[in-house]
Amino acid sequence: MYTVGHMRLLKIDPRPTAYDSVAEAAFASEDEGQISEDIEHDVWRPLTPATPASAPDIAFVDGVERRDARVSAEGEGMPFAGMLVSYAAGAICPATSPPLRHVSVQRRIVLTKGATAPAIALAAQNTTVEYLPAHNAEADAESIDRTLKGLRADLEAAIVRSLIVDGAGLIVCDGRLPPVRDPSAVGLIKTPHRLPLTRADQMEALAALRAGQRSPVFVRRRSDRAYYSWFVALADAGPFDLALSHLALIEMDDEAPRAQAIAVADLTASVLPSYAPAAYRDARAPQNLLPVGQLERELRRRLGDSDLLRRMMLASFAKEEPSWSP
Repeated sequence: MYTVGHMRLLKIDPRPTAYDSVAEAAFASEDEGQISEDIEHDVWRPLTPATPASAPDIAFVDGVERRDARVSAEGEGMPFAGMLVSYAAGAICPATSPPLRHVSVQRRIVLTKGATAPAIALAAQNTTVEYLPAHNAEADAESIDRTLKGLRADLEAAIVRSLIVDGAGLIVCDGRLPPVRDPSAVGLIKTPHRLPLTRADQMEALAALRAGQRSPVFVRRRSDRAYYSWFVALADAGPFDLALSHLALIEMDDEAPRAQAIAVADLTASVLPSYAPAAYRDARAPQNLLPVGQLERELRRRLGDSDLLRRMMLASFAKEEPSWSP
């Protein structure tokens, strides 16, 4: 660590630059994104919940995505961009056998400018991989990424709904909470890009959190929706860690009763640290929880070998280039 000026220390972030970091998070300004602090405690301080009498059933939900190949729709007029994409989502329930639940793999062909291509089937010796059309109404190539993320979010939401029907206990979605209105589901945001903090005492309270503690529950708005939110310390901060790098931001449907939100906040602070990996096991520790990391690896395996898929695509397009009449 190096001293900068009189009162600041310069720290190096041990997290690889390929991953998001809390060092890049922006703080809310005084006149935007105000949070409601009258939910639990007006004064921010570390809260230590009681240990639950019995461990609840927990389901972890996550998804992965991959851009398999770029395509270009050419012919009359100007060409427009497209992409063959794969994505998958599922749940892992550590206390059940088998632990994997509702795993689904989807493949789509996404084109810009409102075009919808025909399905593309790639034949292998023992299977057929099919890319189904997905509609994308925007003109820019960047909208393909937005469409892919929307498709993945929809799939994750469908899995959460299936778990609710199953009667799952606590459903922890890796990342933002999908568009599901149910108090049994929470979103675990590993690295918030915008921190809902405007005061020094809030920052000081969060920096003081130790494993198993949490912040008070508050309500914040994101886009056009409000959420109960709180920070959970998944591990103790190490001497070289950046401030807040040991925390996760949890969000929950704001239509739940206030007492239920506080109870869920206590539950997450009590049980989630036991799933946090050590830094030597995961570069995204402690936020990339162990069941989530296991689920990610299985989902990527089910997406298939990208090199093999590319060879299948080249062989298929060499035989017959897909065409259609818009």
